[in-house]
Amino acid sequence: MTKKLISVFLKISTFILVSVLLIALFFNFSTMLSVGKIKRGESVTSGYACAIINSGSMEPSISVNDLLIIKALDSYEKKDVVSYISKKGSMITHRVAEVSDNGYITQGDANNVSDSEISAQRLIGKVIFIVPGVGGIVNFLISPISVILLICIFLLVLAIKKLTGWLA
Repeated sequence: MTKKLISVFLKISTFILVSVLLIALFFNFSTMLSVGKIKRGESVTSGYACAIINSGSMEPSISVNDLLIIKALDSYEKKDVVSYISKKGSMITHRVAEVSDNGYITQGDANNVSDSEISAQRLIGKVIFIVPGVGGIVNFLISPISVILLICIFLLVLAIKKLTGWLA
């Protein structure tokens, strides 16, 4: 009975580890593609990206360590929450305060001052889903140390399976 429980635990652990690694890789890859396009001056009109909030500028609607799922659209409206690449190259998530002829003026919900006008080409997309508090866990999981740790745990699980003969 104990052998069967350990075997089931190892299979579930392996599945969870591989799933977490694949999801982290997918979001990293899709976000890198979107950011790369914007830095090259191309607009992003399709696809998904993700972001993790690192500041309180969107409090209380979006908090630090919230995970955002972002979808690129052809256009955006006033009050949409959007993510864009700043002139310094960092990702910012703020609400559209005004739509102008040349782009968009955004502002964080907790900020007293609007941002400089941004062109449509610098927009990554509209926030379509918020996962509260999960960003801290994702940041940990996608850090280089954690990826190495997860790979080591995965290899350890495989070694235990091999050494104990619990491959079936």
